[in-house]
Amino acid sequence: MIFNALHEAAQRGELLLVDGGMCHFHLRRDGVLTIREIIVLPDRQGQGIGRAMLDQLRAVPGARVIRAKCPAELASNHWYQAMGFTAAYVDQTKAGGRLYVWELAL
Repeated sequence: MIFNALHEAAQRGELLLVDGGMCHFHLRRDGVLTIREIIVLPDRQGQGIGRAMLDQLRAVPGARVIRAKCPAELASNHWYQAMGFTAAYVDQTKAGGRLYVWELAL
């Protein structure tokens, strides 16, 4: 259940809550920081909230790369590209959709 996952992430220090947005992430032992969910409220988009959260992720000790997956049809892919991420590869979903896998070396 999402509530348990978010509670556990908060306990591990892997949840950013900011005015207008949130980011749930996980830092693996190999230094890959995976963004599980990142969201900025629609009326707050374009105000630098996502960029500010990304700056906090860049400062996570031990992180060497940030990775995120995004369905191909979402406009969020433009944000990842604008933030300097590289499309590392494309995954297929079980339903046949495409997921872009974005990476940002630190």
